[in-house]
Amino acid sequence: MLGAHGGAGVTTVTRLLDPSRDGGAVELQPGSTLPHSYIPVVVARSTAYGLLKAGELLNRWHPGTPRPYLVLVRDAPLRPPLPARYRTRALSARTLGVATVPYLYRLRLVDTPEEALTHRPVARASSSLRSQLGATTN
Repeated sequence: MLGAHGGAGVTTVTRLLDPSRDGGAVELQPGSTLPHSYIPVVVARSTAYGLLKAGELLNRWHPGTPRPYLVLVRDAPLRPPLPARYRTRALSARTLGVATVPYLYRLRLVDTPEEALTHRPVARASSSLRSQLGATTN
């Protein structure tokens, strides 16, 4: 997991994909290398700015690095704005796929994403995200 911009939601997405922290999802720090056999995942907010930054990151993507998935974290319970929808379509051809995490109000109420996983909508979003990315483990 790597963020396209600050506040993209990388830690939250990492915990939704790997709540037990068994290494199924790893949050990469800038400049670190992708662990062997891992598929990269770029995380961005579903805003015009978030998709702009995701596009900038993908423009710098090294051709020897596997194509990433793009995970968009919804920042409001509304439809993404037109520039974000356009950029999502434009970037989708440069990724393995685009997955979305819905706006989850419960995440605003807890100290850590793991605390929210017992809440049904968050658990469903976690399961859906793993499915969208082809992850087979919990």
